[in-house]
Amino acid sequence: MVPKLVKGFELLSRATLSERVARRLAARIAAGEWQRGEKLPSEAQLCSAFGIGRSSLREALTSLAFIGLIRVRAGGGSYVAEQPSAYLTSRWLKTGILKSREAIMEFADARLILEAEVAALCAERITDDELKALEELVGQMRSAIGSAEEFAQLDLAFHISIGKAAKNEILNSVLLGIRERTRDLIAKSLLLREGMEQSVAQHTKILEAFHAHSPARAREAMRHHLQSFQRGYSVLFEEHLLEDEL
Repeated sequence: MVPKLVKGFELLSRATLSERVARRLAARIAAGEWQRGEKLPSEAQLCSAFGIGRSSLREALTSLAFIGLIRVRAGGGSYVAEQPSAYLTSRWLKTGILKSREAIMEFADARLILEAEVAALCAERITDDELKALEELVGQMRSAIGSAEEFAQLDLAFHISIGKAAKNEILNSVLLGIRERTRDLIAKSLLLREGMEQSVAQHTKILEAFHAHSPARAREAMRHHLQSFQRGYSVLFEEHLLEDEL
């Protein structure tokens, strides 16, 4: 049987559609509707079952892949993870400053608000040399897939470089403090190869927006990237999951 994630689920008023779908899928997997290694229904079938569009479903699936509950194979559909997620066999979620769902969500909100706008500024102000440096970081991240510690360092360097390229010292100093708290979270959240691959794809989208010098595209790409983090942890921090882990 798949390890129990939740005993039930409540739809929070602030939850996005994709987050609610992620929770419902997690609950059905936990109930044993699909076994380890089993392929989930097609995107068309899931969209029909939940009454949602393909983009919302894909966001939900990305979140579940991010926390290691499913595997998404390019062109091959989605499968329940064959091994238990690393998150479900460790106690790291209850350690450190960010040790509750509320703290994680507040932290994610702060990142979403600040980093999306910093990305927009960066798109306007970034130089060719700074673009080249970011390209090199993304290339190094791609090569580091499979090494959580190295990948986490490169991920952090990418975001710090964006702050510098935005050329606003006050915003950058605020974000440096926030990003220090992300170091361990990034390393933990990207333990799985799928999480790293998702992150590289999202960073590539951000980089493309910078190349186009499009604040709107950069803001949206950064929001999409950070929302994957937010949705994934929202699923993990369900009350019943925490109770089961204690």
